[in-house]
Amino acid sequence: MWTFASERSLQRAAATCIALLAAATVAFYWIQNHFRPVGGEISVPKLLWLSYAIALWGVLPALLALDGRLGDRLRQAFAALLALMLLRGAIELCMLYVLLNWSTWYGFVHDLGCLLVLAALGYRAGRPRSPVQRVATVHLAVTAAAFLPEMYFAWYMQAHFATSGEHAIYFVPDDPKYADVLRVTTAVVVSLSLYLPAFLLRWLYAKTLVTHSTAQ
Repeated sequence: MWTFASERSLQRAAATCIALLAAATVAFYWIQNHFRPVGGEISVPKLLWLSYAIALWGVLPALLALDGRLGDRLRQAFAALLALMLLRGAIELCMLYVLLNWSTWYGFVHDLGCLLVLAALGYRAGRPRSPVQRVATVHLAVTAAAFLPEMYFAWYMQAHFATSGEHAIYFVPDDPKYADVLRVTTAVVVSLSLYLPAFLLRWLYAKTLVTHSTAQ
C-alpha cells in the first residue's frame, strides 16, 4: 500500500484537507440556508457535526491509512472504514438528491455495521508498539464511538421528520422545539472541538515530540 514519503508531506496533506473541508463547510451552510435546496435549513450545531463527521469518517481515515508509521493492520482498519463510507456516500447522495427516497434506517444500520467492523479490526490490530500507534489506536476507538450519537440522530430524524419526497427534511433547523437534539449535538461538537486539535498534534508530530522528549 502506498504511503506518504515523509512526515512533512503527511502534515501538508492534512493541513490542505482541513482547509478545504473548512471552506466547503462555510459554502454548504450559505447555499443550504440561503437557496434552500431539498433538505431544509441546517442549524450551526448540525453543520459542525456534519463537518466533523466527514473529517472523522472520510478525511482522517484516508490520511491514516497512508501513514507508514502505523502497522499494516491498523492502517487496514482505517482503509476499511474509508471504503465503507465512500460506498455509503455514493448511495446516500443518490437517495438524497436524485431518488429523494432517503431512509434514516439505512444510515442507522450502516452506522452499527461500521462500529462493529472497527471494533473487530481494532481488536485484530492488537496492542500498539509505538507512541504514534497508541495515538492512532485511541483515535480508532473515538472514531467508532462517534457512530453512537449518529445512530441517535438517525432515530431522532425518523421520529420527527419526513426524509423522503420533494419536501424531505435532512437537517435539523435552529428551532426551539428541537432543543433536545440540538443540545446533544452541541455537546458532541464541543467534545470533538477539544479532542481533534489535540489528536492532530499528537499524531502528526508524534515522532518530533518523542525525539524532543528523548533529547531532554
